[in-house]
Amino acid sequence: MADFSAIGHDRRYDNLEIEGPSGLFTDTRAIGADWRFVGEELIIAGNPFLNPIDRMTAGILGVGLGFFALPKTLFQLSKPFGYIEIMMWYNISNQGVNNAPTIHKH
Repeated sequence: MADFSAIGHDRRYDNLEIEGPSGLFTDTRAIGADWRFVGEELIIAGNPFLNPIDRMTAGILGVGLGFFALPKTLFQLSKPFGYIEIMMWYNISNQGVNNAPTIHKH
C-alpha cells in the first residue's frame, strides 16, 4: 500500500528531472512533491483498517522524508515569494501524475 505514494513521488521527480539523494536534500523544486509524499504516507499510517506493518512502514517513510525535506523547505520559505515558487514547481511536477502503477508491455 505504501508503494503507491512512492510511485507518484518518483513520477513528480521525473517531471522535474531530479535524480538521486541530492534532490531530496537540496533541490527546492522538489519540496511540493516531498510534502505530498509525506502527507500520503501519514494518511496511510493513521488508517486503522490497514495492517500494523504497512502502517508502521508508511509512518517511518513519511516522517523520515519530512525530516530530510524540512531544511530546504525552511530555507525556501525564508525567501521572498518562496511559497509561490514551491507551489509553481509543485504544479509543474504534478502534471499528468497519479499514484497508480502501470503495466509496461515491451
